[in-house]
Amino acid sequence: MNARAMARFLTLLLACALGLAPLAAQVPPLIQYQGRVTVGNVNFDGAGQFKFALVDSTGTVTYWSNNGSSTAGSQPTAAVALTVTKGLYAVLLGDSALANMTAVPSSVFAQPDVRLRVWFNDGVNGFQQLTPDQRVAAVGYAMVGGTVPDGAVTSAKLANGAVGTAQLGNAVVTSANVAAGAVGSTQLAAGAVGGSQLASGAVATALASAGQSVVPSGGTILSASGTDAALLAAGYVRVGQLDLGDAWTARASGASPSARAAHTAVWTGAEMIVWGGRDATATGLASGARYHPATDTWSAVSATNAPSARHQHTAVWTGADMIVWGGQNLGTTLNTGARYNATINAWAPVSTAGAPVGRYQHTAVWTGAEMIVWGGVGSSANLNSGGRYTPGTNSWVALTTASAPAARSYHTAVWTGSDMLVWGGTGGSALNSGGSYNVAAGTWSALGTSGAPTARQAHTAVWTGAEMIVWGGSSLAGSLADGGRYAHPAGTWTALPGSNAPSGRDTHVAVWTGDGMLVWGGFGPSGVLGSGARYTPAGNTWTPLAAANAPVARGFHSAVWTGAEMIVWGGFGTTTLDDGGRYFAAADRWQALPKAGGPSPRTQHAAVWTGSELIVWGGTNSTVDLADGARYDAATNVWTALPASGAPAARSLHSAVWTGSELIVWGGLSGSTYRNDGAVYRRSTNTWLALASSGAPTARVNHSAVWTGSRMLVWGGTSAASYEAVGGQYVRATDTWSALPTLNAPTPRAGQTAVWTEREMIVWGGNDGSPLNTGARYDPAAGVWTSMSVFLSGRSGHSAVWTGNEMIVWGGDSLADGARYNPQTNAWIPLSAAFAPSGRDRHTAVWTGREMIVWGPESTGARYEPAADRWNATTLVGAPLPRISHTAVWTGSAMLVFGGTDGVAFFGDLQAYTPERIRYLYGRP
Repeated sequence: MNARAMARFLTLLLACALGLAPLAAQVPPLIQYQGRVTVGNVNFDGAGQFKFALVDSTGTVTYWSNNGSSTAGSQPTAAVALTVTKGLYAVLLGDSALANMTAVPSSVFAQPDVRLRVWFNDGVNGFQQLTPDQRVAAVGYAMVGGTVPDGAVTSAKLANGAVGTAQLGNAVVTSANVAAGAVGSTQLAAGAVGGSQLASGAVATALASAGQSVVPSGGTILSASGTDAALLAAGYVRVGQLDLGDAWTARASGASPSARAAHTAVWTGAEMIVWGGRDATATGLASGARYHPATDTWSAVSATNAPSARHQHTAVWTGADMIVWGGQNLGTTLNTGARYNATINAWAPVSTAGAPVGRYQHTAVWTGAEMIVWGGVGSSANLNSGGRYTPGTNSWVALTTASAPAARSYHTAVWTGSDMLVWGGTGGSALNSGGSYNVAAGTWSALGTSGAPTARQAHTAVWTGAEMIVWGGSSLAGSLADGGRYAHPAGTWTALPGSNAPSGRDTHVAVWTGDGMLVWGGFGPSGVLGSGARYTPAGNTWTPLAAANAPVARGFHSAVWTGAEMIVWGGFGTTTLDDGGRYFAAADRWQALPKAGGPSPRTQHAAVWTGSELIVWGGTNSTVDLADGARYDAATNVWTALPASGAPAARSLHSAVWTGSELIVWGGLSGSTYRNDGAVYRRSTNTWLALASSGAPTARVNHSAVWTGSRMLVWGGTSAASYEAVGGQYVRATDTWSALPTLNAPTPRAGQTAVWTEREMIVWGGNDGSPLNTGARYDPAAGVWTSMSVFLSGRSGHSAVWTGNEMIVWGGDSLADGARYNPQTNAWIPLSAAFAPSGRDRHTAVWTGREMIVWGPESTGARYEPAADRWNATTLVGAPLPRISHTAVWTGSAMLVFGGTDGVAFFGDLQAYTPERIRYLYGRP
């Protein structure tokens, strides 16, 4: 459905009037609002983007908007993200805890007729204005109660709870002042009486005296146990159970993006997305990452179908997508781009049909429906052309050049809600002129010049909702420390004060907070800067920003405003940087962004679970083999790098086992060199120790390794010369190797699976040039191999888990079948095919204690429960992107998936899958 058609089908129903909190010492500037949206007569479900404004009855005067940017009833520039369920949504207008939401001043309701105007974006069709505007009823006017004269409020006018402890001095109210029964549950705030206010056993004693317990008759309690001894002993009976469903959750993932400058960053309402830029060699980058302030973690942006490497490009956030366009790389100007959808972590190309000519150092703004690109440096000169891009139709319309500003680059552009204002820059020399482009009319008009700041380039500009504020930059005279406020559409300039202003600079950043402009970093006369200040228009004053814990000095960096903090990242100091900081405006303090996160993206690595941590080591990123790794603490959601000192040489396709206190790494491939060495990582001392090499098996890859409780058994794999049918056992206590016997051992192979049964190692399947369906069991105590019966068809790339009494084999070579092998009877039982996953190989499988979870290389998977011979599909909601050669471990409560590749991109994200959780209901008769 196109945007015009969609507007006819969008409806807004007032589901609840606008309500306020009871009168207190200060009336909260919040208005409760509920509404409904449909798209094509279908109730919308999912993440919606909303914009709000309080306007007059004609809709031509704005009294308030969600981010303060609306004028004359126009659409605000930033949106509020809300969840819509079956068409219904709710919001507290004026709740500044929400991103892009400012407080509603009580003065709004001094107007006789105030109406709420709403715009909605479903993520496909762009923003549409919902009609009609909704008139605010009398309850909204209760906000003027904040100005009630002294003495006007008597006890008869006080709402329950209006006078609390904060309004009373210590000991003012005593038992002598309280009538019996005067204080009941309705007079006590939730949580007012806690454990510290009650004598030990007071509640239990009171209940017992009335013949009751903590849970009254008929009450229920949830337990994770189906035979909860404590509850049963207390007289409860099990009355039912709840299935809480399965779920995927992103965990702390990856390090920050690689060092870069001249990149872009956008704020989505929940995260900052960084993309592109140039490295220390001036080479463009085609990578990015997402920073999540709520968890203080980074996660990767997909590289599949991403735009080509570039820097000095532009990026805008539409409410659903980040649109990257233009830029340059290695002397080539670009007119290509792509849209990145953060919800599905996927890119879609931006059409080049009708697109503006290639350029860099241009500007781009988002109007709510279109991206407008203008100016910049083309292949040979500055430009004064541009285009309007509509994501819904993936199409471009050229901007007129009639009356357009002179060609330029290093200029600024802001969106007012109806116009794009362009100012300053260079067209061979610095400029102090500009133009206003009106979208509705498709025409340009010149900006006022009287009182304008001096000519400049590489400055910053923000839109306040009523004015454009320009500051800093450089000219032939050097770095500038002044600026001006431009009132639009009045066309007048007012100079900014110089007192307490930051020192002169260019290539700095500036963000608008809703009531002030934050300026930070940049290059000045003496070099790069790490300072900044806040400009408050209401008082026309500058205030320096805190210096403690601020990021190191830099320019060509990025900054976004989240609604509560400014996030600064990357840029160039003495070299390109990969760090940053969060500036909390209300507290005037800095906090560093995480830099050393999880392991870098990789595949063909090894991973083990220690009982409390996931340890990842080695692998390849297709360019080089890796010699690093990290520990992930599941309880704290934090990665810690493993030491590099003493670590084994870089490698991939190696093996790793966990002994209970140590990680043992052995074998693998370094470039084209097969290895038969390794090392032990001792967790308690955070150190590496080399393994003995004397008597070790021949160098190999794709072999098997298991830990028996006292020794590591290695078998099979591929050496430089052939497939292997020999192996070795490494005794950790003596640091010695000895060969495994070969009598009755499986035939030579690689890519087989191996499990430890607490008595034997079972080796099965693999490939020797052809798929194999044979195997054998090795008993280290007796030193003998025992052949296995043959059942399944041959395969490699399959999975195998040990349940405690059976080995379960599944998949491989794109097969969708499997079987359970019992070593006591040497017999196989086929797995049910009903609802089994589609055929696959190079997937992972873990055993939970009750079921086997199979996942990858697609985003699909399934859980197999042997007791019922039954498969259940894993949820696709939030599932990781498809991948192969990843790793998976079971923590006792969740499956952790790390790394892998889709054949193009390499992943460094960590995802947790929690199976269906059963909770049992116990009742008290």
